[in-house]
Amino acid sequence: MKPSDAFLFDRRVAHRHVEKGLLSQEAFDQSLEALPDATANSATTSIPIVKVTARKAAVPKVSSASVVEDNLYDIDDDDDGDDD
Repeated sequence: MKPSDAFLFDRRVAHRHVEKGLLSQEAFDQSLEALPDATANSATTSIPIVKVTARKAAVPKVSSASVVEDNLYDIDDDDDGDDD
């Protein structure tokens, strides 16, 4: 299946078509030169760059393993009478 002319001369993939032999470099260069100058239709814009930083509240990290180990032997039944 042969690619369409628009896809064949597409600047983003033309180098692949030249490498595969589907398009010659001279034909591609001629197509670029034949394009009209669109400089008059362009506009210059300026966008200020603002540095944004996100500060997160310090949250202590607790691993689930330490919580399990701390509570593993901490069985306190209030009805047995001992204070441990």
